[in-house]
Amino acid sequence: MSNSNLATMKVPAYFGNYTKGRTTEITEITLHHVAAVVSAQRCGEEFQRVGREGSSHYGIGNDGTIALYVDECDTAWANSNWEANCRSISIETSNSATGGDWPVSGAALNSLIRLCADIAKRNNLGKLVKGKNLCWHSMYAATTCPGNYLRSKIDYIAREANKLNGYYDGTLAGNDIPRGTDDLVLYFKGLSRNGRTGTNQWGYEVAIDKNGVALEDPHYSGNTKIPAGGKVLSGHGKAGAWIKANIK
Repeated sequence: MSNSNLATMKVPAYFGNYTKGRTTEITEITLHHVAAVVSAQRCGEEFQRVGREGSSHYGIGNDGTIALYVDECDTAWANSNWEANCRSISIETSNSATGGDWPVSGAALNSLIRLCADIAKRNNLGKLVKGKNLCWHSMYAATTCPGNYLRSKIDYIAREANKLNGYYDGTLAGNDIPRGTDDLVLYFKGLSRNGRTGTNQWGYEVAIDKNGVALEDPHYSGNTKIPAGGKVLSGHGKAGAWIKANIK
């Protein structure tokens, strides 16, 4: 069983803070937050403390650095639940501020998405689904971990990680927002002042009338005019391919 190549450092946990080997196959990823602003190195040092009786497989620092603490072939003690520990790979993520919603930095969030995608792909977890194979600490214990911010981002983390692994299911990134890589966006008002989407030409778009009927076949274009009372469905990359395959 391999570990992630995304980890650029190893901070080995003390042998008394995890269990060698596994009793079951890996079926999920469990998310945690550190409840502090720390580096990946500092997070790992906590699991080197004798008597800590806790550990995580990976940790992500506030700057986005990924570290390995416990090999994936071993069982980290992270979830306050033995069965969940046995079947999961756990990830600690540094916060960018303490208290409140316990936010994390954009760099840390992006690293978390990449790491989730990598773990899912190497361990054949398939498409990540919130609460199924992408889980979080408070599912298993009376805790606020991983904090309100990360809990609010779990659908987003799953969607973006799934995109990296080639999955796309027509999930909207939002309405009337800038269209990013592999994003699917609905435009009701558009981003330009002339009643158009304001997108570039690198995507598929289709105009839809007020009754939800596509006025044409999707075509490779951008900056489509929004019909009166209607909308435009716009997709880039994988989302654009989804439009072409599913909208007629």
